[in-house]
Amino acid sequence: MKNSLEAVKKAGVMPRLSLAEQIFDEGGKRKGVRGTGPKRVKLIEDRVMMGKDYHTGEERYEMHYIVEENGIKKYYPTPLKGEDGSLSYLVKKMSEFQEGDEVIMEFKRRGAAGFIDVRKVSGQNIEEAEKENDDDIPVVEEDEGTYPTPEELDEVFDKDEEI
Repeated sequence: MKNSLEAVKKAGVMPRLSLAEQIFDEGGKRKGVRGTGPKRVKLIEDRVMMGKDYHTGEERYEMHYIVEENGIKKYYPTPLKGEDGSLSYLVKKMSEFQEGDEVIMEFKRRGAAGFIDVRKVSGQNIEEAEKENDDDIPVVEEDEGTYPTPEELDEVFDKDEEI
């Protein structure tokens, strides 16, 4: 919707990059999640922020990836740490890229588990890039948050912890 998009831009609200959507049965009961297809995006920056766990509502540290899709800046949040307390796969994977890189981000499913697949664009179309990388990446959930202080961020990781 053109007017809604203009209002969002004027308000300074950044839309979320949608890689998956909820699906429901005829009765309105949540049935699962399906991917919205591959998204070609340009990486702008990443920000560590406070957010809320989608399932528990508890506060947690998240990495927000600021990307540009079709000329529109969007964000994609992911937990900084996985369920086991270690640095999340997606954060590790995204550390391989630089600001300005173009990547393909896509929600994929392997069995019952879903994950976010990220591949660098190298002059090929999306279908060719999809065949190049099929790693198993854990599902991530999202919410907006606030920036942590440097001291709070230091507390996230034990100084002796190996990343």
